[in-house]
Amino acid sequence: MNRARYLRLLVMSMGTSLAMIGLRLLRNVLLARILGPSERGLLALLSTLPDLISATTSGGLNSAVGYQAAQHRSMSLLLSHVLVFGCLLAGLLTLLVVALVREFGAELDITTQLGLLAWLLLLAVPLAALKTGLLTLHNASGGVGVFNALRLMESLVPLLLFVALFWMWKDTALEAALISWLAGLSLVVLAGWMWLRRDHAVTLRWDRAGQTELLRYGARSHPDLLFQQLMTRSDYLFIGALLGSTALGHYAMASAAAELLHIVPEAVTTPLMKRLLQQDSDMKRLTPLALRLTATAMLGACLGMVLVGEWLIVTLFGIAYQPAYPALLALLPGVFGLCYASILRLDLLGKNRPGTVSLLMGGGALLNLALNLILIPRYGIVGAAAASSIAYLGVTLAMLVMYCRLSGVALWRTLIILPSDLLPMRQMLLGKSA
Repeated sequence: MNRARYLRLLVMSMGTSLAMIGLRLLRNVLLARILGPSERGLLALLSTLPDLISATTSGGLNSAVGYQAAQHRSMSLLLSHVLVFGCLLAGLLTLLVVALVREFGAELDITTQLGLLAWLLLLAVPLAALKTGLLTLHNASGGVGVFNALRLMESLVPLLLFVALFWMWKDTALEAALISWLAGLSLVVLAGWMWLRRDHAVTLRWDRAGQTELLRYGARSHPDLLFQQLMTRSDYLFIGALLGSTALGHYAMASAAAELLHIVPEAVTTPLMKRLLQQDSDMKRLTPLALRLTATAMLGACLGMVLVGEWLIVTLFGIAYQPAYPALLALLPGVFGLCYASILRLDLLGKNRPGTVSLLMGGGALLNLALNLILIPRYGIVGAAAASSIAYLGVTLAMLVMYCRLSGVALWRTLIILPSDLLPMRQMLLGKSA
């Protein structure tokens, strides 16, 4: 992939990301205004658990299939791996966990908050695992257009369904939100499956040797995915248990505002994912370029959020969510750090270093858990946000040092956009050859 083609794909992915920002923002506004902080916190908790559970049960599923898809392995083998280890095992373990928690943990605050809604996880967890697996397969195999279409659908469908269902069932807004969320997951999975069968000759089969190779790679990267989910989502569990659903609703809105900025690094890594995992000869030039573009864009986005964040929260979500702004400020340094980590993680996986990535993520997760226990009782949701930012920045710094050591790239070449980047970007935007 030359620089001009990468920049063209970057512009396409950025356009998709901007559309997703608008759609997600509109959905968050509607949910915040209609549900209120308490029910919004409950919805955030329920929609967070599938990713956490599937990461726990998947055995490094997405890293393994993404790495192998980039190496042009059989899509039939990879899809079979997703179905068995991503969906079937995750569904069975979810059934066991929900049954045990409802039987022996009925007095826990989280069990009381979820109530019978916990059984929805039996559907949501396999769907979330299959959706993530299909997105990984499309992107890692070079299907950037399909990947962008699926991500756009993932943002648009739940919004349209929620509007339609709430119009019919105004007294059951939470149920309408849950149904639209699950239906959106289902439609994305269906479309992803159909597009995969269209673009690849997929015939499900079991290959013991191939599955063993996938499991070996997945076993080394499994702690990475598990620790990643713990680091990014354990704060929801702590806040729900220690502070209640109203505080969780405030924190969910701060996280939602911060996560809108995650779309910037997603737009950068989407067209680059296959090359990052393949590690071809051009990556010593493209990876630093991606880091510089992402860091520059994220710096501007974070500074903009500092200036207008409180006004946006109050104007869009309502005065009831004003306590979310201090937490948003505390999250922004970590969001900036994650813009590096999303690219560096893929580069290190492509260098066949899943074990190293797992160790770094494990250290970050342990640090985050310890800081949550210390800071949340004292500082509330701002303490949770600060704990996340410190952990994210620590992991990012360790990854950056590791990348520079392995690649021989000077640290300063990864920090901010350089004058030499401006001419090819201008030529690409004017439709000329870079």
